[in-house]
Amino acid sequence: MKTKLSYKITGAVVAIMAATALSASAQDATAPANPTVPPVTAPTTAPDAVPATPPIDQATTAMAPAAAPAMTADSGAAKDFIREAYMANEFSIAAAQLAATQGESAEVKATAKTVLDNGLKTRDGMVAAIQGATTDMHFDQNYTPEYQTKLGELKAAKGADFDAKYVAAQGEVNDKAESVFKSYAASGTDETVKTFAANTLPVLNANGDALDAVAQGGN
Repeated sequence: MKTKLSYKITGAVVAIMAATALSASAQDATAPANPTVPPVTAPTTAPDAVPATPPIDQATTAMAPAAAPAMTADSGAAKDFIREAYMANEFSIAAAQLAATQGESAEVKATAKTVLDNGLKTRDGMVAAIQGATTDMHFDQNYTPEYQTKLGELKAAKGADFDAKYVAAQGEVNDKAESVFKSYAASGTDETVKTFAANTLPVLNANGDALDAVAQGGN
């Protein structure tokens, strides 16, 4: 296990909620209804906290009709994992979008661009995982107060101050996401969701390495 840098805050693991960013207007006759996919919207933020992330267009994603989800012993664990994965990923996307215009360091901006690109790919993978899940995936996608605070602080910061806050916040969120993904990849029983967790973990590890490098360069 790699050594955690000073920006990585220890303590109780924060629940980082997750699911697909999906607008109700995108659901039309070209996409059959799927009870395992919640009718979701983009995360709600504090006023003027962050730029909105684009919703996933469900109509462009191939989906097979599914029967009502069977409740299994893993139902709660799979849903909790997806909630956490979704919230962490949407935070990463929104924070990286802010870095493009409010950051100062070219290195921080480049790292944020990598995190953004990875986050968009992870979002696509999450859509597929939810569609293939055998468990119920309906849940509240609103940002928690903690995420609203983090994003609001980044929105208010500029230049070098933004860079420091971005590396600290994104580093903390990425660390916790790695832990959540690693746990479900090892012990989850919904195979589609478990495969998504295992396939995404290396991406989170790469994000962590890039953030480590930025933090070390700033010392």
